[in-house]
Amino acid sequence: MAYNIALIIHVFCAIFFVGFIFADVFVLNILDKKYNTQKAEEIKQTIYTKGVKIYPVCVLLLVLSGGYMFSKYVNSTLGYFQTNMQILLWIKLFLVLGIAIGVLYSLSCKFRQKKPMAFMKHFHLIALILAIIIVILAKVMFWV
Repeated sequence: MAYNIALIIHVFCAIFFVGFIFADVFVLNILDKKYNTQKAEEIKQTIYTKGVKIYPVCVLLLVLSGGYMFSKYVNSTLGYFQTNMQILLWIKLFLVLGIAIGVLYSLSCKFRQKKPMAFMKHFHLIALILAIIIVILAKVMFWV
């Protein structure tokens, strides 16, 4: 029962997480073409202000529920690299860590009011690509 609850939480958080990134990469960038730079940034900041309140909780729940589910398939009893599924879980974990580090860095820059490194302006595109790979691996790992 606890696993099923974790799975439901995980799926909903993943939908919100990937949806927010998808919206930023493909929808909000259209604002730059439709409005002048100042107006586009004003609209984006309005949306981001709401997202910053939801996003950290969503990421935290996503990581916690994912960690719980990970521990059900990778542990001292079942092994760590014994099956193809476990190997794919480890790959997913490293991809997730890449996204998590980027999210933490981005949030720390925002709270410290520091300008992030230049490549971070492409982070949502990178995170979206990694998230798509993670979703594909989540389905493939039950087939192998």
